[in-house]
Amino acid sequence: MYYYFYLIHGYTRITLHPYTQIKEITIWVKYMERKILLLTIALITILAVVNATVYAYRWIQGTVTIAPPDQATGAACTGFYSSVDQRGIDLPPAGTNFNAPTYGTNQIIITPGRIVCTWNGYELYESIEVIIPVTVGSWYIQDFYGFGYYNGTNPVYVYFRVDEAISNPIISRAILRIRSGERVLAELNLLEAGAISPQLTLNPGGGWQLDLFIDASGAGSVTFKVGVYVTQEAGEMPVGAPGVSSGF
Repeated sequence: MYYYFYLIHGYTRITLHPYTQIKEITIWVKYMERKILLLTIALITILAVVNATVYAYRWIQGTVTIAPPDQATGAACTGFYSSVDQRGIDLPPAGTNFNAPTYGTNQIIITPGRIVCTWNGYELYESIEVIIPVTVGSWYIQDFYGFGYYNGTNPVYVYFRVDEAISNPIISRAILRIRSGERVLAELNLLEAGAISPQLTLNPGGGWQLDLFIDASGAGSVTFKVGVYVTQEAGEMPVGAPGVSSGF
């Protein structure tokens, strides 16, 4: 008896030749596996075509033009300032304690953000970062910075909103006060996220003072964020803030 093997068209044929009779056994396994694979691919392709989704296409194409700070007017020419840091600025005195000492050698540190409006060498800032070192107890930080409006012909309307509240229990009271001279315009509870001031009207050349009340029962560090929303249209309150879950 003898054996030999050879390949025919991708499948294996095994032929056995005994002395007395010839038996031929053909194994189709590899051939059938390849055939099933090809049929499966074809079926998947057909299903993909049958289940294809048809879309109607629409689009937004936008162009945003950005003017430099020296061209800012109306709501664009509002922002933070200190009349002490920028002596001679033609806005009401505000921010007179922007670098005042608090206790020992510690003092208030305020870092302005981007410049959004400029005129005659003066500037209004988009934001400020405030660091106020205090001790356990009650504190009143008066006029740590100002908020003003310079270049425009019509009033603007301003809302102060607590975008991120103080959540640490060591603070039992935290109030941001907005005032014009001796007149208190609004007070915000910094422990309440979403708390918002009434609509405040600011005329060209006007400015306000910002005060802070803090009552601390323990040592630590706390943070908060207040958004200031300025519009040239009266009557519509902001619904949220960039970067918070309820915002736009």
